Amino acid sequence: MRRRLFLALLGVAHLATPTCVATQELADPVLRGRVFIGNAAADAGTVVLHRVSSEAQGEVDSASVAPDGTFSVRLPSVPDPDRSEVYFASVRHSGILYFGEPVNLPIQLDSVYEIHAYDTTMVAVEGHVVPIPAREIFLQLSEDQSWEAVDLFQLRNDGDRTLVAQEGGVVWSYPLPAGAREATVSDMGLGVGASEVREGRLVVTAPIPPGGRMYVVRYALDDPYLAVPVPQSIDALEILVREPAPALAAEGLESLERVELEPGSTYLRFGASKLDGGQVSLVPGKKESKPPVGWYSFILALALTAVGVWAVQSGASGSPTAPTPLGRGELLREVAKMDEDFAATASPSPEERGLYEARRRDLLRRIRMLG
Repeated sequence: MRRRLFLALLGVAHLATPTCVATQELADPVLRGRVFIGNAAADAGTVVLHRVSSEAQGEVDSASVAPDGTFSVRLPSVPDPDRSEVYFASVRHSGILYFGEPVNLPIQLDSVYEIHAYDTTMVAVEGHVVPIPAREIFLQLSEDQSWEAVDLFQLRNDGDRTLVAQEGGVVWSYPLPAGAREATVSDMGLGVGASEVREGRLVVTAPIPPGGRMYVVRYALDDPYLAVPVPQSIDALEILVREPAPALAAEGLESLERVELEPGSTYLRFGASKLDGGQVSLVPGKKESKPPVGWYSFILALALTAVGVWAVQSGASGSPTAPTPLGRGELLREVAKMDEDFAATASPSPEERGLYEARRRDLLRRIRMLG
C-alpha cells in the first residue's frame, strides 16, 4: 500500500499507450548519467540503482563513477508505466545520501541522468540562519474545541554546501508561537539526524543541502489569538484561519480577502511580505458580516486544485489531460500532505525516501519559480 502511495504521488501513469509500448521495444535499458559535487563533476564514488514497483523494492545494481563523473548501469528492463515501476539512483558523499530524479518512462533513458551531491560545512553549535522565503500557518477549530495549527516553514539554503551540525549542536532552529503544545514535526532529513520540537522551538539536526526544504509542524492552541515570533527576516508570511472562527484582527499583518480552499470551507487570511523581525499577532477583532462565498470558488477555480490532485490524476483512466496549474499555496499544501504521509511511514526504506525526496524537490522547484 505504501509503495502504491509513493508511485501515485510521483504521477506514474497506469495505462500504457501503443506509442509507449513501441518506444519500450526500441529503448536500450541503460541508465547513463553523471555525478556532480557542487558544480564540478565527481571523480570517484559508487552509484546505487534502486527499483520500486507495486510488487517489490530494493537495490538492483551499482556502478563506479568514472574520473569524469560519468556512470552507466543496466536496468533489469525498460521502465514500463503499465507495471507501475520506478527506477532511480543514489550516491553517498561525505556520509550523506543524495538521490537523482525518478525514472518511469523509456524516453527518460535518452537524457543524461544527473545526481547532485555537495561538500559539507559545519555550522556553529547553536545553528545557522537559513533564509525563509515563505511560511504559512493554517488554523482550525478541532472537535474538542481546541485549535489545531499546521505550520509550514519553507527554507532555502542559498550556499553551495550542505549544512551539518556539530556534535550536540543543531543546524537551524526557530521558536514556535507561545502556547503551542503537543507539537510534532515531520521527519524528512537526509542521512543522519532529524527534526523535532524542543522546548518550544523547531530544531533541525539533519543536514540541509543547497536548495529548498520544507518543515511541517503541527501543534495545538487554546485559542486562535497567537503571537508569532519573527527572530529573522521572512520574505512572506501568511496565516489562514478556517471558519467558523471568532472575529480576528492582526497586528503586523494585513487583512486579506477570504478564500475558499475546499467547497464550503472558507478561510480568513492575514499576511505580510518582507518581515524583518519582531512579532506578529492575531487578536480579537470586531464582528463583521460574512460575504457570500459562492463566487470565490468560481474566481479561484482556475488557480486552486484540491489537495490530493496528484493521486487523482495518476489513477484517472483515459487519455491524459493537462492539469490545472497549482498556485503557491496549493503546492505548499501538497508538500505538507506528502510530508504527513511520509511521516506516518514506519522505517521508510531508502527507495521510499528517494521517491519522496525526488517528488518533493520537484514541488519545491515549482514553488520557487512562482516566487
